[in-house]
Amino acid sequence: MNRSIFLALAVVVALGVWMSSGGDSKADEQAKLKDSKEAKPLMKVTVLDSSIESVQRFVTVQGQVEANRSVNIKVEIDGRVAKLSVKEGQRIESKTSILTLSADYRLKQLSQAKAVLRQRNSDYSASRKLKKRGLLAENKLLADQAAVQTARAQLALIQHEVDSAKVFAPFAGVLNSRSVEIGDYLAKGSSIGILIDDSVLKVTGQVPQQNVGDLKLNQAVQISLSNGLNAFGNLAFISRVADPVTRSYRVEVTLENPQLKRLIGLTASLKLPLGTEQGHLLPNSVLGLGTNGDLEVKLIDAKNQVSTAVVNIIRTDKEGFWLSGLASEITVITQGKDFVSESEIVEPVKQKVATSDDAEKNVKKQLAVKE
Repeated sequence: MNRSIFLALAVVVALGVWMSSGGDSKADEQAKLKDSKEAKPLMKVTVLDSSIESVQRFVTVQGQVEANRSVNIKVEIDGRVAKLSVKEGQRIESKTSILTLSADYRLKQLSQAKAVLRQRNSDYSASRKLKKRGLLAENKLLADQAAVQTARAQLALIQHEVDSAKVFAPFAGVLNSRSVEIGDYLAKGSSIGILIDDSVLKVTGQVPQQNVGDLKLNQAVQISLSNGLNAFGNLAFISRVADPVTRSYRVEVTLENPQLKRLIGLTASLKLPLGTEQGHLLPNSVLGLGTNGDLEVKLIDAKNQVSTAVVNIIRTDKEGFWLSGLASEITVITQGKDFVSESEIVEPVKQKVATSDDAEKNVKKQLAVKE
């Protein structure tokens, strides 16, 4: 009887121990499950490593193309147009005769002036001989000498008027306009037409006052014309005085035009270099707008913790933006920045840079699908 009771007690104790052990295990499992449910997974973001580089700064201004030289040709004397040697729009060389005024009466004056000079020279020669013989007063000799000089001056004046009856091109170019015809009577100073030199052009623009101090003469300037032509010119002039209204400075960029294209009057965009600055070239997707309106990017450190940095745009590029305000070596979030906050720990995924091999594999894959 005692033995039966002992066995029964042993069974009860063993069962209690077993149940106690099983309960603890179940409780541990439930606790672990609860903890796993409470732990949030890390947000995955795409990141890009970047090293600082030197970048050229530019300022872009609008301007227009002008002739390098343009002159309003005028007559120096009055007269009637006797001959026109150049048509409107004709290209001519330097010293080409453009117009001839009638000079008949001036030619007669020229003959008369030559005769007067001969007479005055003869009188002066005779006076010198008489003076040597003591037969002539000194003042009479001086008067004859002055008469010779006056006659020479008169002859030179008339000769200049005769020569001025013909008008020549001061430089090679195009007579872009002509305002006279044969038979027209022109007063002294009347305009004949406009001669332009379009072999070399100048593109002018106005640079803001905050940028003019960084410009340097003879720098190469990128020029984009309104007709789609792109070229490079040379910064030839920077004004010393700001425009009184806009407070900007006039600049001139020379542009070679060996093919003599019709470019004068076109609008142009000038991209002028301002010097270098340190910055990072990053894709457009990294930029965000802060609560106070600043441009920001989000970075991660060695512990994958998110931080925010305020940046400035140096200039734009085909690949994105050149940004300043960052450390020399950074890891920037390119995708997913809008879903993470300051000091958050994230799971970074390195951004893969596409290569020519990747492009070739992609093409082969597409061809295989089509087949």
